[in-house]
Amino acid sequence: MSRPHIWMLHGPTASGKTALAIALANKLQANVLNCDARQVYQELNIGVARPSDEELAAAHHLGIASHSIHSPLTAMSFAQWARPIVQEELSRHGHLVIVGGSGLYAKALLYETDALPAADPTVRTDLEARWNTDREALVQELVRRDPAYAAHADLSNSRRVIRALEVITLSGQPYSAQRTMGREAKAHFDADLREIALWPPMEALTQRIQQRSGQMLAKGLRQEAENLAAYKSLTAMQTVGYREFYAHPDADDASIASLIATHTRQYAKRQLTWLKKQTGVRPVELGTTAEKLLRA
Repeated sequence: MSRPHIWMLHGPTASGKTALAIALANKLQANVLNCDARQVYQELNIGVARPSDEELAAAHHLGIASHSIHSPLTAMSFAQWARPIVQEELSRHGHLVIVGGSGLYAKALLYETDALPAADPTVRTDLEARWNTDREALVQELVRRDPAYAAHADLSNSRRVIRALEVITLSGQPYSAQRTMGREAKAHFDADLREIALWPPMEALTQRIQQRSGQMLAKGLRQEAENLAAYKSLTAMQTVGYREFYAHPDADDASIASLIATHTRQYAKRQLTWLKKQTGVRPVELGTTAEKLLRA
């Protein structure tokens, strides 16, 4: 009996991962597991570019709108939730397609994880309060205490800044020195793992991002954001596509679309920077087909 296969599709936002994942899943007669840190939330739709009803019908998806913004996930808690699903899918179908741009979630799911200190409620509460009152000071503290991690981390992401400082505080060691992410790590599943990254030219990706940002506004993103305004302080809401409305409540749709496009492009560049540091991830061109992947 052949070993099961996991296909992990990485890539920056708006690079076409969903379409490729669906095509590949259909070729393999497999299901798709979402590995996007925001598409897991049932309250978020347009702003996180959740797959359309037609796309969800084209292949069975797992992990879409599976959780609530009121119970936020971390990379570790996502991995704990998703690992039994992966194991069941491999046992039943022999193949699984995993797709998402949240690289840390993918690594936590697919590889043995770091022995980091558990969350400490007292330290976490203090750091969260400091983030809410003077986030720039907290960011600069992380830059000072762990410049290696700060050099590539998303310093606008409260979860990552706070968790890094929490680990540093509890262990007395730099966060970067304790993480296996980006270094050789043992695979968690007994399966052939193929990691692919869609890698579009930045010019083409920028055009796709600008087009998608405008489409989000046309689909009703403003109303979606307004409906969620009462929860804007939640961790899950600190994301591109929503925070622009809350930071600029009087801006018109064109201005908001421009801001979303700018911030999304910045996020995409960080995703590509992270992917460049990963070993074992094969870059493929924009427009690569499922047939081509299976022939490689």
